[in-house]
Amino acid sequence: MTGPYNLLFAGVGGQGVITGSSLLARAAIASGLDVRMYGSYGMSQRGGSVSAQLRIGDHVLNARIEKGEVHLLIGLELIETVRWVPFISGGGTVIAHNELIPPVGKVIKDEGARLREFLTSVPNAVLLDAERLSGPAGSRGMNAVMLGAASSVGGFPVNAAAIESCIREDFGSKAEPRLAAFRKGKEAIREGE
Repeated sequence: MTGPYNLLFAGVGGQGVITGSSLLARAAIASGLDVRMYGSYGMSQRGGSVSAQLRIGDHVLNARIEKGEVHLLIGLELIETVRWVPFISGGGTVIAHNELIPPVGKVIKDEGARLREFLTSVPNAVLLDAERLSGPAGSRGMNAVMLGAASSVGGFPVNAAAIESCIREDFGSKAEPRLAAFRKGKEAIREGE
């Protein structure tokens, strides 16, 4: 691998941004890679903005990712995904969950139509209904869907089997629905949903 692979997770509190990014970091380490992670989650318990930046490679010195350097943006909420689009590198990919969670006290009249329209105009952007794809895992499986989708993106450095192994470790007897959600995410990208 030449240079680090830069990945950014974005969403709101309670969607599993930190859980998904931590799981991915451990899977990268299990795949023999070096990882640095930087998270912003001060308001996570209140439904506020949450993000995690991961740099994955053979030897990574720092975690901070600048504008124009993200290879893969995984967005679990539309507003937060759009907020981070300027960080995408030329040729970078966006995988976004097709859900709008308006900030507390705000009404968005078009229910996110302009945000979806903007994201569909971004090169290499894919909108998924991660909650539907998560099946029996429900909303708790959305980050597994997104990790599965990420694992199917060209150049993604983390071994899918290592991610599945970390899901098994984290969730034990409750892992199977999340593993199914992970596989649905992989299929969705391959099928071009």
